Parts: sequence; C-alpha cells; structure tokens
Amino acid sequence: MGNLSIELERVGLLARSPEGHAAKGMQIRGKEDVWIEIQAHTFRNWVNEHLRPLGLSVQDLTTDLCDGTKLIALVEALQKRTLRKIHKPVNQHQMLENVTRALDAIASDGVKLVNIGKNYKKNENNFVEFNL
Repeated sequence: MGNLSIELERVGLLARSPEGHAAKGMQIRGKEDVWIEIQAHTFRNWVNEHLRPLGLSVQDLTTDLCDGTKLIALVEALQKRTLRKIHKPVNQHQMLENVTRALDAIASDGVKLVNIGKNYKKNENNFVEFNL
C-alpha cells in the first residue's frame, strides 16, 4: 500500500486546482484505480464532515454504511429532519429497511438516484454490502 499511498498523494495533488476542485485536464487513463481511490477518500471526508457533529464517523464506505444507521444519520443531517429507523438492526431485512428509508428520503427530495440500488450480499466477513 506504500507505493499506492505515495501515488495517491501525487496524483491527488496534481488533480486539484488551487481552489480544491479536480483539475479538468488530469489524465486518468491508466490510473483509474488511483482516481477511484481519490474519489472514495474525498466522499468519505465529506460524509465525515456531516457526521462529526453527531459523534459518528465512517472509515470504510463498504462496511460502515451497510446497516443503514450511519446512512440515515447522514440523510437526517443533510435534510434537517428525522427519519424512522431501526437503531440496532440485527438482520439483513432490518439493514435493508434502513437503507431503503434513506434512499427513499433522498429520492423524495427530487434527487435522481443513478446506479444506486438496494441490492445486497454477504461478503466473506458476513457483513452485508449494499450497492451504494
């Protein structure tokens, strides 16, 4: 991971303008994995900025949002309203219910959800991963 981290930092610095926006001219062909990692890191930081006042954080987007509790907390923070939720889901059905409520709340704001589904599967650690 050491070389990837150095490459992420180098490409990340090149990819950003002085204002912090991604540079339009960055060539990502051949560096797609690095670009995806930059995007995931940027999104994780954005999520954590909104969750921090609630005393929550996300380290791994794949697993930390899978039960829907932090996803609902994020949506509640953004929409400034409370959603019904299962606070401590214990099975896949409850996790899916939380994720569905969060996605429905986002859609109710008129946000078109593209390539985001409510499909889930168990991974090797028996966590439920959602296609978010």
